[in-house]
Amino acid sequence: MASVIDHPGYFTSLPRDYYLSEEIFEAELDLVFARQWLHVGHVSQIPQPGDFFACSVGPESLLIVRDADGEVRSFFNVCRHRGAQLCESGTVGHRKAFVCPYHRWSYGLDGRLLGTPGSRDGVDFDFADWGLHEARCSTYYGSIYVYLGEDASQAPAFRDVVVPLVDEEQLGRVQPDRVKLAHQVRYEVRANWKLVLENNCECYHCAGAHPSLGVSCDYAGFFAPRDSDLEAFNAEKGYFPLRQGMQTFSMDGRWVSRKPLGTGFETGFSAGFILVPMFAASVYFADHGVHLDVFPIDKDTTHIVCQWYVHEDAIEGQDYEIDTLIGVFDVTNREDVALAELTQRGVRSRRFVPGPNSPTRESFVKGALSQYLALMGRQID
Repeated sequence: MASVIDHPGYFTSLPRDYYLSEEIFEAELDLVFARQWLHVGHVSQIPQPGDFFACSVGPESLLIVRDADGEVRSFFNVCRHRGAQLCESGTVGHRKAFVCPYHRWSYGLDGRLLGTPGSRDGVDFDFADWGLHEARCSTYYGSIYVYLGEDASQAPAFRDVVVPLVDEEQLGRVQPDRVKLAHQVRYEVRANWKLVLENNCECYHCAGAHPSLGVSCDYAGFFAPRDSDLEAFNAEKGYFPLRQGMQTFSMDGRWVSRKPLGTGFETGFSAGFILVPMFAASVYFADHGVHLDVFPIDKDTTHIVCQWYVHEDAIEGQDYEIDTLIGVFDVTNREDVALAELTQRGVRSRRFVPGPNSPTRESFVKGALSQYLALMGRQID
């Protein structure tokens, strides 16, 4: 049995095979990836019925749709005929129906099969049996989350998952339902997703690896008390600690948008939460918000998706500039990509054995990996 505790005085990360094994990765897709609520975007991206966007979520592609009744829906981007994708990931637009470019099968905004060339409903087969596969969808303060498991009834209510981890009164002050997506970057990482998870769950490395981060961020604020558990860490540290006198999280600590969020221009404000083991961080400052998500692609490849949000009325070029908005997080993400890839190359060595982690500077890693192993059906010592 694998354990993240190998000694009474410290804990380690996972054995080498967990970062290299194809068999373990395939099990993770069913036991971990398909049992998590995953962030995909914001309701502002689909304001009207018929609006949609297609997005990659790990190895899957989804259609996020506002249906005719105004509900946000999520469908697997896979035609039920021969499996062609209905839309290329990254497509944004407005449709009355989705038509497969291969054999012209058509689907409604509710996923129902509407028509197939050469076949009539109930003659060759029943159209009702061949609608698009739907993923359970939930919104929280305007953000859209999906659950990809085949049995959607097993999905816990998203609020039940997140409420213990967040100060809703604090988060609600920035009115996250009144923001819009300003920019997105997808980073490809040539490393196993759990190495990215571990890196994002600690700031032990920050002082030496992220000089730009340290200008506005008090990274020591991420250090947890000895032996703190995951829930306590989230409840206390579900925000982004800024250095004294810093207005917001940026390259110089100054505002990156002239249009504040709901809280107004409150220096040093931040609110948010972190979900694990499929890492997703949501953090809002007084002038902008950032969502960071980690998605496995294969055992050796991970995508980090970072989205930046501004007030719904903010105007690019007038209230904010993209380069300034994304500056410090973009630099930090690229530095983290390099660190994860560096670690992956080392983990491939047959001499790799995980060493002791810091109980105060890496305690969140223990909590994240413990949740991961529990989902994998492993006993935690």
